Amino acid sequence: MQKIISVPIIVTVLASITPLLVTGDSFDETLYLKRLPTGQAYAHLEFVIKDGSLSNHTRLFPRILAEILDAHKIQEMHFSLTQGYWRTESWGNPHVASPTGAHLSAWFSALSQKDADRNWNGFTSRFSGLTCASLNFLDVKTSIEPRYAYRPVGVIKIPRGSQEKAFVRAGNLPRENVCTENLTPWSKLLPCGLSRGLASLLRSKQVFNTHYHSEAIEFIQTGEEVRAKLSITLVLDLPKSLKPTDNFPKRVLGSLAIFPCYPASSSSVKVWDGAKWKSYDGAVNGMRVEDVPPVNDNVQLVFSPVKYMGGYGQEYGSMIVEMTNHLSEKSLSVLYVEVLPWFIRPYLHTMEFDVKPPSEKLKNRPGTFLHYTPGMDRAVLHKLEMQFIIPPKSTITVSFMVEKGHLKWNEYPPDANHGFYLEAAHFEVNVTDSKPEEEKPLYYYSRILLVNLSTPDFSMPYNVICLTCTVVALAFGPIHNITTKQLKLSVYTSKGDKLKQLWRKFLQKFRKQKSEDVAIASQEVSEITEEKVVPSKNDSKDEGKKNK
Repeated sequence: MQKIISVPIIVTVLASITPLLVTGDSFDETLYLKRLPTGQAYAHLEFVIKDGSLSNHTRLFPRILAEILDAHKIQEMHFSLTQGYWRTESWGNPHVASPTGAHLSAWFSALSQKDADRNWNGFTSRFSGLTCASLNFLDVKTSIEPRYAYRPVGVIKIPRGSQEKAFVRAGNLPRENVCTENLTPWSKLLPCGLSRGLASLLRSKQVFNTHYHSEAIEFIQTGEEVRAKLSITLVLDLPKSLKPTDNFPKRVLGSLAIFPCYPASSSSVKVWDGAKWKSYDGAVNGMRVEDVPPVNDNVQLVFSPVKYMGGYGQEYGSMIVEMTNHLSEKSLSVLYVEVLPWFIRPYLHTMEFDVKPPSEKLKNRPGTFLHYTPGMDRAVLHKLEMQFIIPPKSTITVSFMVEKGHLKWNEYPPDANHGFYLEAAHFEVNVTDSKPEEEKPLYYYSRILLVNLSTPDFSMPYNVICLTCTVVALAFGPIHNITTKQLKLSVYTSKGDKLKQLWRKFLQKFRKQKSEDVAIASQEVSEITEEKVVPSKNDSKDEGKKNK
C-alpha cells in the first residue's frame, strides 16, 4: 500500500520541479543601505521579476497584475505612492524619483482616442482596487496626454498589420495618503510576500514611522522579456546608541536574521559608504552582502528644482519655478512639465525668464520649444511643456501670473478652508554632452503647493439653523404655556391663618347647620298653623246648608 502511494507523490514532485528548471523567469531582490549626510539612514529595497512574456500561466510574475495589464493592453506602466518629500539638495538622487502623493503613467495601445480614454478609465479603476489607492479619480478630466514627457523606457510592441496606435496618459493625486492598506496589497505581489526574504524586514510600525516613504511598481517590456520591478524607499532615523563598530545594516533594520526566499535567484545587501561602519562579507542566511566603495558625504548634485507661489490675495497670484544646474562644466537639457487644475488659469503673456548669473545667456530661446494645452472648466487640465538649456552653474527662473477661479459650493472638499493641493512639477534632465548610451534622463519633482481659494462661508447655514432653532425653542415654551394653561393667583397662608380659616369654616358650617334647623322648625310651625286655620271641605258644605 505504501509503495502504491509513493509513486504518484514522486511523480507530482518531479512535475512541479520540471517547470522551475525549464521556465526562463527569475526573481532578484536587493537591499541598498546608505547613511545620509543629514544623519538619517537611507534604505531602498528592490524586487525585480522577469518573465518571457505575459502568458496565461505565470510562476513568479504576479498573476493578478498580469491579467490587468493584458486586459487593457498596457505596454509600460509606472506607479508610485509617496509620503513626504525627497530632499535632493541634502540626500542626492534617489533610485526611483517620485512626486508626493500618487502618480500613475502608462503607455498602451488603442484603436482611437475614445477607445484610449475608455481603456485608461478601466485601467485606473482596476489598478485602484489592486493597490487600495484612489486611482479611480484619475479619469480623462484629471489626467493629461503629454506630448514630449514620459517617453517609454522599454519597447512599445504593436503587432504588424494592426490599426492600433500607442497612447500615453499620466496623472497625479497630490493629496493621496499612504497607510498599511497600501503596503499589504503591494507585498502580496512578491513571490514570498512579507514572510521570507528581504521583504520580511518591512514591519508596518518601522516602515511608516519614517521621514520619507515611497512604494513603486513598474512594468517594462524589453526586446526579449517583460520585467516588473517593485521597490520601496525609506528614510529612517539612526539609532541613538549607534557606534562605529556596530553592524550598520542590523542596527538600522533591527535584524538580518531572516529566512531566505527560495524562488529568488539572488538576494544581496549593499552598504553604501561602508568605510565608516563595520564592513562584512560572506552570506547572511543565503544572502550575499557587498560593500559599495566609500564616497564623500558631500553628494555631487546635478540639478535641483524649486517651485512656489507668489503674490497675495485669493483672486490672482504668480507661479515661480527655479531650475539650477549644479555642474561646473556641463550644460543641462531640461524638459519642464507643469500641470494645473482648471480653476488655476495661467496667463502665458505674462511669462518672464531670468538667468543667474546675469552674464550667462540661454542658448535657445524658451519660446522655440513650448507646448501648451489650455484647460477647460471642469473638463481639461492646463498643461505646459517647455525645453531649456541651462548653462553650467546657472539658475533659470520662470514666472507667470495665474488667476484663481471660483468653484461651486458642492465642488469644495469637506475641509474647504484647508486649501487645494497643486501637483508637483515634473522635470526630465539630460546632460548635453553625454554619450548616446548615457542619455537616459534623470527625473526630478518639485514640492506640491497648497493654494487657498475664495471659499464661501459654509458655517452660515449652520449658524442660521442654530439661531432659528434657538429662537423657536425659546418662543415656543412661553407661547404654549400662555395658550394652554389657566393662570390663578396663589396666596401664601401661614399656620395661624390656616387655623383661623379652619375655625371660620367650622363656624360657618355650624351656623349653616343651625340656620337649617331653624328653617326646618319654622316650616313645621307654619304647616301646623295652616292646618288649624284652613277649614275642611265638609265644614264648608255644612255652612252652606245652614245659610240656605
